[in-house]
Amino acid sequence: MSNDKPQVIEYDNIRWNPEWCKQCLICIEICPEGALVHRDHEIIEVEGCKRDGMCQMFCPDLAIEVIQPASEENPQ
Repeated sequence: MSNDKPQVIEYDNIRWNPEWCKQCLICIEICPEGALVHRDHEIIEVEGCKRDGMCQMFCPDLAIEVIQPASEENPQ
């Protein structure tokens, strides 16, 4: 087993871990904004994400995470 950190792809509003993703496409189906697409075996964020968290909530593999705006990540 490798000790390498999983590769995570970071978009503007989500982080996607292709090593954990089993390509069930629930995230794409559940997104009310249609902000995710499946292309070349990757989950890709396109325009329209409102960070409602549905993709993260319904992902059975914990492979997708909504990135909160900087002001919410590090409140002062």
